Amino acid sequence: MVHPNEIKVAGLASLRRIFEVDLALLMEAYGRLLKNRRLDKPLIVDRDTWVVVGGVEVLEALDQLSAHKAPVLLVGQDQLVIERLSGEKLTLNDLIEEHRTKRSRLSLRDFRIEYLFDVPSIDVPLDDLCESTRLDRRSLRVYDDTLSLLVENWPTPLVKLKSFSSDGRSVYAKLESFNPLSNSVKDRIGWSMIMDALSRGALGDFLYEATSTNTGIALTSIANVLGRRVKLFIPKTIQKASDIFLKVLDAEVIRVPVSLTVEAISEVDALARRDCAVHLNQFENDANFKVHLKYTARELDQQLESVGVKPDYIIGGLGTSGHISAISLYFKGKYGDGVKIFGVQPAQNQVIPGIRRIESGMKWIHMVKLDGIIDITLDEAIEGAIEVARREGLLIGLSAGAVFKAFKRLSPEKGNVVLVFPDSGYKYAEQFEDYFKRIERPE
Repeated sequence: MVHPNEIKVAGLASLRRIFEVDLALLMEAYGRLLKNRRLDKPLIVDRDTWVVVGGVEVLEALDQLSAHKAPVLLVGQDQLVIERLSGEKLTLNDLIEEHRTKRSRLSLRDFRIEYLFDVPSIDVPLDDLCESTRLDRRSLRVYDDTLSLLVENWPTPLVKLKSFSSDGRSVYAKLESFNPLSNSVKDRIGWSMIMDALSRGALGDFLYEATSTNTGIALTSIANVLGRRVKLFIPKTIQKASDIFLKVLDAEVIRVPVSLTVEAISEVDALARRDCAVHLNQFENDANFKVHLKYTARELDQQLESVGVKPDYIIGGLGTSGHISAISLYFKGKYGDGVKIFGVQPAQNQVIPGIRRIESGMKWIHMVKLDGIIDITLDEAIEGAIEVARREGLLIGLSAGAVFKAFKRLSPEKGNVVLVFPDSGYKYAEQFEDYFKRIERPE
């Protein structure tokens, strides 16, 4: 018999995880916790091994919410019935041994786990499971190493754009160019994908990746710190300056005859297999989505709360779709349709570095809700970057210029608007130069 007094509070680090939860289950649990802000059932944990056998998706969601502890109900193995979907009966020790032998987590969907007891209800506020954020932790900005400089530099700044704000409207820009390696939002996914592979023992010595520039810089920078080598595959349409930056970092660069990075994925996949290299694949790797869920979205929310602001509109570019999808899941989960989320893509037959059209294939955007997708031309993106530079003194990149132009297209008269600016404009001198030549050419 299980009694409620057997419920304890345990640190997340003390709990053993042998099951893998697919992203859809994680997202469902994450959204439910974010909306309700409390737990109504404990995690079910084997008292001898401390393996979590019930509420595994809740445990993963708590981890994504940066909780440090959880209520657990300790039970014996004789109180569990475990079967494969095929009907084969198992013990928990069987699963632990299978996990040890495979050296990878077991898919939760492959098993049925029943309890020979009624799980008691609880009412534990989510905030009680999370440590208070230390707001002045590194006021002097001293870091132990390069990777600490990256991660402990978060949150990236959120700045009010006063020249585009008014009495009824406040416009904020999240400046991802303050990430120190690629000066872009791609530092986050480069770090997340590499750390995830490293934690699973799957990083390897050679990394291959298709990139338009920023992910390649981020991956190469981190790989240099870790003593790995990188080969990058860059579309022919991308500015030539990228090759110089990457040469400085000692990446091997291959130009491929495609217009969009995503068009090179299958070739890179095949070459990586042939050469026994690791293809992290930013377009499919869930570590991309998760780093934005755990960090980017939450820090944006905390930044807005610190100035007493609830967002009404959030606008971001569609590249891999990682950051805007995570932002949508987070803010729609917390505020519902009280916040409108818009994605930005290039207009038909246009190429804007860093973003692409949704029909070119995106993983996470189809798992969340957007309120609209806005088409922007390359010239509009450049003009947006120029307008921000001349009004706010911020030299933003072309995808950021596209996000700004989308905001101008929407032109909400009232409310709080957040624009996610992925990088700075310093890599795009060739596009700016070409634009100025065209508009300044005599008739």
